[in-house]
This record gives sequence, C-alpha cells and structure tokens, in this order.
Amino acid sequence: MEKNLKRRWVAGNDGLSNYGTCSFHPNGGSTMKLRRTFFTFALVALFMGIAFDVSEGQVGTPITPQGVQIHFANREMEAELQIRTLLHNLRQDISIRRLTFQVGYTTALDFKIKQITGAIVPPNFAQLVPQQNATALKILKELQAPTPAPACSPGTPTFDWRQANGVTSVKDQGACGSCWAFGTVGAFEGSWHFFNGQVIHASEQDILDCNPWGYSCAGGWWAFQQLINPGVASEASYPYTHTEGPCRSVPRPYKAVAWAYVGTDHNIPSVAQLKQHLCTYGPLAVTVRVTPAFEAYTGGVFNEDASGNINHAVTLIGWDDTKQAWLIKNSWGTGWGDTCGYGSERGYMWIHYNSNSIGYAAAWVRTIQGAINLSGR
Repeated sequence: MEKNLKRRWVAGNDGLSNYGTCSFHPNGGSTMKLRRTFFTFALVALFMGIAFDVSEGQVGTPITPQGVQIHFANREMEAELQIRTLLHNLRQDISIRRLTFQVGYTTALDFKIKQITGAIVPPNFAQLVPQQNATALKILKELQAPTPAPACSPGTPTFDWRQANGVTSVKDQGACGSCWAFGTVGAFEGSWHFFNGQVIHASEQDILDCNPWGYSCAGGWWAFQQLINPGVASEASYPYTHTEGPCRSVPRPYKAVAWAYVGTDHNIPSVAQLKQHLCTYGPLAVTVRVTPAFEAYTGGVFNEDASGNINHAVTLIGWDDTKQAWLIKNSWGTGWGDTCGYGSERGYMWIHYNSNSIGYAAAWVRTIQGAINLSGR
C-alpha cells in the first residue's frame, strides 16, 4: 500500500491553525505598550498570545541530537538573543503568576511547535466518541474482564507505571508531526505489558507509513484500529526514520482487540475516570495544548493553564495527588523535560490536573492476551 494511494484525511477546524499560540492570562501583569525594541515586542507577544516561534529545525531530524549530552544551562549561555529573550520573558511570567515550573533551553525550542506536535481532532469527534465506545463494549462482552493491576489503585495518592515496568524508554518523533503515532504506540506498549507481562517496542514508523487514513508528518489522530487489523511491526523490523516513507511488507505480530475513549462524551474526562482506566488498561493516549512554555519545560509542576485547541499527543502514565498533577511521557527525546523523580532519563512532565486541556480525547487500548515469542522479532 503506497502512501500516494491513500485517501487523504481532512482535518476539522480544531486542527493546526492555532499552533504556537499562548493564551493571555488575566493575572499576567499590566497592559504593555508596544515599543520598538525586540525585547518588549517579545514580552507583549508572550502575554498577548502572539505566536513566538523563534526557530525552525531541519525537517527529518531528531529533536534531541543523538549521542549528545544535553546541558540546559550551557545551551542557554551559548544561545542566540531570541532564545535568551524568550526564556527571560517566560521566567518573568512564571514569577508574576507564581507558577510552579521551571524552563530552560531544551532541544524542543530549536523547532517550531507545528513541527513537533501533530494531533488533529477529527471534525466529527463528538459523534465518534459514543460510536467507538459502543463498538468496544460489544467486543469486551466477549472477552474475559481485565484484572486491575495489583500495584495500581485509583485510591492511592500516587502511581507511576514506570515503576511497574509498564513504560518503554522515551522516544523522539523528530521534526515530523507524528505525535499521534507515538501516543497510540505508547498506550499500546503499556497495554501489552499489562495483559502479557512482556516489554515490547512497537513501530511508530509502521503506523506512519501504512495507515489507511492519510495521517502523516502533517498530523493525524489515534491509529488504534490499525493495531487491530493488520497489527503493528516491531521497532527492530521497522525502525523510525523521522520522516514518511513507502509502506513496507513486514511481519506484524503485535495486535490489539479493542479500543475506546475514556468517558462517554467529547469533554475532558474527570480525574477519577482517568485514574480508573490507567489501572484497568495501563497507560493512556491523551492530548494536550503545547505552547512555548511547554516546549521550554525542565521541571516542577507545569500549571500554565493555557486555553485554546489541543495540538499534541502524549502518553499518560501516572499521577500524584500531593502535586495535583498527572505524569506524562513525551516523544521529544531526552533533551526536554525532567526525570520526574524516577531514574535518570528525561522526557517526562508533571502537569497540573487542569492545565492546557491535558486528558482531552483520552483513549485506552486492549491488546491480544497471550505472550508471544519475542526472540525472532
């Protein structure tokens, strides 16, 4: 199946048009007059919601350079004026609004937001939710009910799927709007471990190249149906290239049997609903709104609370009630984010329960049940 033979998928009005914008916050400080200096323009842009993408990385390249150790402080000392000005303005906003996160010169800031996101909500999303959930319910009635993970209980104050081996290492989508594929696979890999006790690495490239809906580096949506039929290849047999290519014929041993959205409508699910599904199916695919502050995140609890359309897909892997925050895994490599209190690998974020529409369009997937031989993958 060649890419040029696909039916092209048309995005609705909840798609790419608002990439890269920040929303004005009423507590963000007094109104400013536009001056001629770049510094003041940047500050007004940040507060008033004007797009402020300072650079554009090369298409087809990783977000985090491979084999390079990233030091945020060292990068900032050597950064161009635009980057240093942006970070200064972000820190001013964080201080004025008494927010609880830190920012720095992450590798994500070397790219425009539209290059490294890519979640596009289908125009008929409100109708798709009940339809998909009804389909999944019929399938689940014929399957054995899942047993909630002993280590995961919605009533516990904190939970992290990384500590239960339910999360693979942080991946890097590169300058390709394929976050939808990484969100899909992130949930699938977690579900596979949940139901089969095996850690697998499924191929985002397989989904990117071979999906029948025209999803691409220009954006897309959850591709769980492709995991049901025909399934998905291993990362080893179909490695990621940071760009699109022709669909390849390879074994696709990993399969799902059902998927659905969390909740019964198109609104953001409640904290209780998301916790329950995290413990019933494993990590979830969710969307969020990315802004320059999100791109620059290096630690703390992200609570920017920006409004506007979602534009990015991530994997929800845990929570902490003392922080009032979700734990998410991103697909921008390890040159962004924080370890969030576990291991040495960056690429994670604590994000406040109500910030930046986190959890919108949350979806779970159930894999086939029955471990397979991974030696030949």
